[in-house]
Amino acid sequence: MNTKLLYNILKLLAFVPLLLLTMAPVMAQNGDVVYAGETTVLAVEEKEGVTYTWYLYNDVEDLNLVETEGNCPESEAYFVDDINTGASVEVMWLSAGTYFYKVVAEDDCSNNLKLGIIEVDDSLPLAFFEDPEDVCVDDPAEMTLVLSGAGPWSVTYTVEFEGVIIETETITGIEESPYTFTVIPEEVGIYTYTVISVTDTNGTNEEPSAPVFLEVLPRPVTSPIEWYDPLSGTE
Repeated sequence: MNTKLLYNILKLLAFVPLLLLTMAPVMAQNGDVVYAGETTVLAVEEKEGVTYTWYLYNDVEDLNLVETEGNCPESEAYFVDDINTGASVEVMWLSAGTYFYKVVAEDDCSNNLKLGIIEVDDSLPLAFFEDPEDVCVDDPAEMTLVLSGAGPWSVTYTVEFEGVIIETETITGIEESPYTFTVIPEEVGIYTYTVISVTDTNGTNEEPSAPVFLEVLPRPVTSPIEWYDPLSGTE
């Protein structure tokens, strides 16, 4: 966050009666890092007789947060199921950026609010193998990776043979998706390919992909062809 924006936020916060709000701090329950394409639960400690209303902002410069009831377009972030009331709400983040939220707590005697900031990073990349076609032993097999995110990508994957990891390989500098490369299996059996990490310009995703299975078949047995002359009846 740049210094000018931080200064403007601090000026805004200075005029908001935060201390009048008798509730626990707002919690982003998905952890410290939020990624575009994910949802986050925002929650406060619920008090009996208090109602809560939430608002989202994507820009607070020169904005009166006390009076403005949100300005974030739904193309960037929105409340799931259009529910912005209650002690907890769920927000879908669609774009990376700095966002702000306001929760207003009301009871019979008071109307107070609390503000918060959420940093949303670009979504992490994904990579997985397409299901390969069966091949015969010692024949080339095509393995195709499908990737999301912003290339170039670096992908690390494992190869298991009959349940034992025999290779861990890394491919760097992938420029396009899908990406296809060739392997030549030397044993009859089942090979299992699993992506264990993928990196793009936005970061690294170490969540393993679903495995795919390459079945390698024995080469067909050929028999010699003998010449037969039907006119003479001789071979």
